[in-house]
Amino acid sequence: MNNSSSYGFEHLSECSSLDSTILTSTISIVSIVAFFGNTLVILTFLRSPTLKTSTNYFIVNMAISDLLSSSTNWPLYATEGVQYSKPAIDGSTAVFVCKLGLYFRAVSQAVSVQSLLLIVVDRYIAIVLPFKSILVTARLRTALQLFTWVFALSIASPYASSSQIIQENHQTFCRSFASWGKKEQFIFYVGGFAIFYCAPLISTIILYSRIMKCLRQTRPVEAEEEERIRMRNMQQNKTVMKVFVWIVSAFFICWTPLCVEIVLQKLFPSSRFTQDSCLIFVSLFFYIFPSLSTIVNPIILFAYSSRFSTALRNLFACLTCGPCLCCRDRRNVPNEQQLARIQAM
Repeated sequence: MNNSSSYGFEHLSECSSLDSTILTSTISIVSIVAFFGNTLVILTFLRSPTLKTSTNYFIVNMAISDLLSSSTNWPLYATEGVQYSKPAIDGSTAVFVCKLGLYFRAVSQAVSVQSLLLIVVDRYIAIVLPFKSILVTARLRTALQLFTWVFALSIASPYASSSQIIQENHQTFCRSFASWGKKEQFIFYVGGFAIFYCAPLISTIILYSRIMKCLRQTRPVEAEEEERIRMRNMQQNKTVMKVFVWIVSAFFICWTPLCVEIVLQKLFPSSRFTQDSCLIFVSLFFYIFPSLSTIVNPIILFAYSSRFSTALRNLFACLTCGPCLCCRDRRNVPNEQQLARIQAM
């Protein structure tokens, strides 16, 4: 797992109040926006039957993990003296928040990566192997979602046991694996980088290439009605894949700076690109950049998915216009045949 704030800068100077204010405000805003954005994704999914598709279940699974990460981002930052002469949270509370924060961030990252991989596998089966899609039952989907959490909660357990508050150069840090040897840390980080970054990224690229190749192929059809249905389904699949590409790109772009920094730190511990006296890079790479993906995901869904945007408008209309509109929305719930067609998309 590549998710720790163990940065050993030796030359620290007091940061200006402007640096402290900007970084603290940015982290606070990012955390709040991510929390409400992912909450809206979950609420719209729960309220709208048309969103109950196989792919959207995995998207919401990712939104839940992002919600967990955004909930612990600022409290975790507040335990450290990165921009404060004294942490906003200290004592035994800081130790608890430190362990919980690093643990849930690791869990969130693992669940998100697995969810992204399950999304592309689900689309691969639906588009490239459509006759196999019947095997992806609701029971299997639920089991896979449960597995993402069980596996993440298990693999991230070292963060809960090893994280602690330490003092270094008059600064306070929440660190993991401080008591581990360099060899153990190297194996853990490099292994996590390979399993939760390199392998999913390569797998996603390969499966996505096969999906797009299949979507570009033209198949002769005899009936005009069949051609219209095929073209409509193809357009819907392309829209879903467009949303997926944006989400995947945002996730890996936002996590890459932290992943690369930690791996380089373990491979070349004596080398530093710069003397980050105010630990600005720590704030950017560890707190801000990873959290940006949790903000971008809801924006992508509501901007590029017509179903999510419609469901969001209905949600706000229901909240502002009262129960009458809610009742009217319930009358528009698709029947079993319509819902079956939606699930197959």
